Amino acid sequence: MGEWIYRTDLHASWMSLMFFINIIFILVLFKIDAGRLKALLNLLKPVVYFGKYGNDKELNYFTFFNLFSFLIVSSALALGYFSFSSYTSSPMVYDFEFFYLLFGLIFILLSKHLIANFLSKEMGYLERIRFLYYRNFTYATQFSIILMGLLFLWNYSSIPLLLIETLIVFTVLLWIFNQIRLFFSFFKSHPQHLVYIILYLCTFKIAPWFWVYYVFIETKL
Repeated sequence: MGEWIYRTDLHASWMSLMFFINIIFILVLFKIDAGRLKALLNLLKPVVYFGKYGNDKELNYFTFFNLFSFLIVSSALALGYFSFSSYTSSPMVYDFEFFYLLFGLIFILLSKHLIANFLSKEMGYLERIRFLYYRNFTYATQFSIILMGLLFLWNYSSIPLLLIETLIVFTVLLWIFNQIRLFFSFFKSHPQHLVYIILYLCTFKIAPWFWVYYVFIETKL
């Protein structure tokens, strides 16, 4: 297959540690519930996962399984941007820039979830869209684990970059497709909530990423 190499020697040490930590997170998920992790990674049969793990207990984001999943999602997003930041107008070079982005993502995503839940509860929508939140989070976890593996290969293997980047683009497009399908399905079954759906998309799906980019990427430290 060829010799394994570092593609990014400047940050190889701490970046290797981040990948190692996320491997531990995945092993923790396996230790907590091996059957659930296997079902989560079965992309061809998501109905099986939601049918078995869609009860009130699993909808609680503050279980250990969901908390470690959240950390994997945040790490995958930060590692993804850092790996490809050289292709953007705001490239990252130093480790502190990565950790600033990582903790910024954790803060923004956690705040977004808490505020969305609070407002939905106050407006009487929480029970209607709780499962929508959960499916959205589940898809994010699935594709973050896959993205983490592809990023590891992109940074440390001798596999042709074009092949790995094609798989990464396909993974991102598949995630976007699932997002569109998820919200379209909800709108189709709840057309009376169109205004709320539009407000939710603008406020909690689009606006937070502008904050992440402006505060934690564009301005940096």
